[in-house]
This record gives sequence, C-alpha cells and structure tokens, in this order.
Amino acid sequence: MLPLILNLAVTFAKVGMFTFGSGYAMLALLQQEVLHRRAWLTPQEFADIVSVAEVTPGPIMVNIATFVGYKVAGLPGVLAANAGLITPPIMAILLLTMVYLRYSDQRWLRAALSGLRPVVVALILVAVVRLAQASFPGGSSWRLVLTAALFTAAFAAVYLRWASPIWAALAGIAVGLLFFR
Repeated sequence: MLPLILNLAVTFAKVGMFTFGSGYAMLALLQQEVLHRRAWLTPQEFADIVSVAEVTPGPIMVNIATFVGYKVAGLPGVLAANAGLITPPIMAILLLTMVYLRYSDQRWLRAALSGLRPVVVALILVAVVRLAQASFPGGSSWRLVLTAALFTAAFAAVYLRWASPIWAALAGIAVGLLFFR
C-alpha cells in the first residue's frame, strides 16, 4: 500500500509542479497521468470525476485529487494526492512572488508572461477537447443530438449570463436523469 500512496503523491506533485495556469490547465497532464500512464481511471470515469468536481464546492483540482486518491487508495490516497498536488505550487508561488515583486517593472518579465498566456489557453483547450470527446456518447443518434443540444444550451446560458453555472449544472443533472438512464 505504501508504494501506491507514494505513487499518488508523486503523480499529483508532478501535475502541480509542471502545470501553469488554472486547474483546467492541469487537466491535460492529469489525464495523461491517471488514464494513460497509471491506468487508475477509464476515460468515462475521468469525465465523470471532472464533471462532479466542477459542481462540487472548492478548487476543481483539489476535488479531483480527492476523488482519484479515494478511488485508488481510500483516505490515505486522498491525503497523499492532495499533499502532492498543493506542495509544489505553494513553493512555486512563494518563489515567484519574490521574483515578481522584485522585477515586476522589468520588460523581460512582462515579455515572458505575455508568451506564457497563450500556452496556458492552449493547455486548457486541449483538456476541453479531450473532455468533450469523452462526454459525447457514441451509439444512438438521438443521444448525440440531445448531448449536443444540452451542451449548446448550457454554454449559451452561462456565456450570455442568462443562468448561473449552478443552474446549468442542475439542469444537466435533470436532463441526464430523465433521458440518459
């Protein structure tokens, strides 16, 4: 059990250490690690965990680390995954804060940050595309049409601020319970 706990901590430390941007930017690397490299989850389980983590209170990556850690090794897995996830970013934030406060008026730092922003957007987009691939069911065409319609309605409602993300998520749950059993 100890090697598995250490493996969880190291895997989530890697994700926390080598990802820049938001929790969504971490999804591509996390997906590579937990699906393909470690095979701890199936693509469907990963999509389900991301969906639940999105609507659960708290940071999405902490929620995902909690779900994955528990599935893989119970409560010790939860503690290991979360400790691994948060330790490297805390250290990096401390270091980067000191550098930023000292050099924030320098052109080279502004240029480096300008180059980093589009990369972070690309990482988020990769995660979105991969999550979308797992979210659109195969099989019957009516399920695909309903899923696409639900996606479009939720996107429009939240993007145009007609509804909060909470209401969109609740509507998605209701549609899933009614039509996807």
